[in-house]
Amino acid sequence: MATRVDPSRLEKDPPRIPWDEFTDGFWWEIAASEAEGYSGSLTGFRSTLYSYARRNSLTVTTRTLGTRMRFQFKEKK
Repeated sequence: MATRVDPSRLEKDPPRIPWDEFTDGFWWEIAASEAEGYSGSLTGFRSTLYSYARRNSLTVTTRTLGTRMRFQFKEKK
């Protein structure tokens, strides 16, 4: 059976992904613990990156390095 969640345990304003910074053409690196704050997991964060790229006519390249991931956005040719 489902249980009621104490409202004080809920995050009021979840962190927003800083797309303006991330889409500047540079390589970025994120730790799994930070990615979890945005999308629940490193895999979920990667999926979010690809979805954003598709919606905004960008190309994203990702590389997973253990518990870290590097990524870069580029304009589609």
